[in-house]
Amino acid sequence: MTTRVPSPASTSTSAEGREWTVQALMAWTAKFFAQKGIDNPRLDAEVLLAHALGENRIDLYLRPERKVPPETLAVFKGFLQRRLRREPVAYITGRREFYSISLQVGPEVLVPRPETEHVVERALAEGRRLDRIDPFRVTRILDVGTGSGNIAIALAKHLPRAKIFATDRSRGALSMARRNALSSLGPTGAIRFLEADLFMGLHPQKARFDLIVSNPPYIPSGQINSLPTEVRAYEPRSALDGGADGMDVLRTLLSDGPRYLATGGVLVCEIGEDQKEPLLDLATQSGSFASVEFESDYAGKPRVLVARVAH
Repeated sequence: MTTRVPSPASTSTSAEGREWTVQALMAWTAKFFAQKGIDNPRLDAEVLLAHALGENRIDLYLRPERKVPPETLAVFKGFLQRRLRREPVAYITGRREFYSISLQVGPEVLVPRPETEHVVERALAEGRRLDRIDPFRVTRILDVGTGSGNIAIALAKHLPRAKIFATDRSRGALSMARRNALSSLGPTGAIRFLEADLFMGLHPQKARFDLIVSNPPYIPSGQINSLPTEVRAYEPRSALDGGADGMDVLRTLLSDGPRYLATGGVLVCEIGEDQKEPLLDLATQSGSFASVEFESDYAGKPRVLVARVAH
């Protein structure tokens, strides 16, 4: 079924013959989105209009009275139709900023979230600690389920001497991650991408990692259908669905991760807000970790598991 967009966004003139200015079109779109129940209506209007014009959001406010060309309005109308179908803005624009890095995104990968920046922050702190201990040592990092490559690329940017491996079982995701690494880092070879499901194909007897990072699927299967349409209808289910209790992959990270960690190595991964206590029990019962702690997100909810091995 085709979503109809009212005439103000489908023509370059109003009923009185007035051409659309950037300011007027932005205001109309924000109001229209709000009426349709779109979250963040003003922000979405700004992002989509800036994308249609091929510029940054700040440019909308630098010249708000300029006229919007008819060809741009036609493109913009298409964006509105897609957003009304609840397609994520990041998929419409094909870009998402993460840790001040502009990344290519699409239906092959989960849209990077601000919460995941907490994983990056803690991993960077661990990497910098290792650099201080031995400035000449190469820190080895494994990103399990890299998706768009957002975590691995952010770490590579800020830990330039680190050797990073990034796995994903999706070829489409790996292809996008490689493109993002090339555009963000250049042909440095700082990240080695591997098509693998979790730890498959890795050999702990050859070389272990100082850090294992991950944003695994952690939403319980029964909750997937209650997620916003933008998430459940568009983002890859494999990147969301963590099994009956949401902890299938997290269990594997806790049970198998220590075999791939060097002495004093650390597992840093994102978790669901209600999973702190059961994960603490699992980590404690495993006997593999010398310490287990949790960090909260911007809303004060437990979001990052930090587990350090003893061996």
